[in-house]
Amino acid sequence: MKPIAKARPSSANLTVIPIRPRSDLRINDSLVSLAFQLDELLLTILRRWSITALRLALGWVFLWFGALKIFANSPVTSLIQETYTFLPVNIFVSVLGVWEIFVGIGIILKRALRLVLVLLGIHLIGTFTAIWLNPRLFFVQGFPFCLTVDGEFVMKNVVFITAAFVIAGHQVKPLRRR
Repeated sequence: MKPIAKARPSSANLTVIPIRPRSDLRINDSLVSLAFQLDELLLTILRRWSITALRLALGWVFLWFGALKIFANSPVTSLIQETYTFLPVNIFVSVLGVWEIFVGIGIILKRALRLVLVLLGIHLIGTFTAIWLNPRLFFVQGFPFCLTVDGEFVMKNVVFITAAFVIAGHQVKPLRRR
């Protein structure tokens, strides 16, 4: 087989076809500049307020869930009853509700944040203990990747733990040596 030889075009047979008129360049540059400015503004706002928003959202969720338990209106009472059969359910749910309200208020007000986040961690470890105590409630036929509705409810706590890590990493002040 012979190699195909390509002829180089000469400058005489080149035709330049403009893709867009030159006047669009100034408009395009200003739109690109505006996009970069908006991007920078958005990122500045996110850097300033995202941790605070995360803290407030997490606090409200805990405050809300705790209030539901205190007012005997929590959808997880039966789940707690089936999982922690060795505890007096009404007292346990009430204590858990007060605990969650305390955690929620502490996170929202950013008071005793180190202690509050430790209490949040203990609470969430307790929710994962439920999986160990009664796995049939959380997994379909024991298969760990097929969660029941209760399993999904407990597994969302991974996000809560991660949110607590982010808040701790950004808003807890280091201990001082004396």
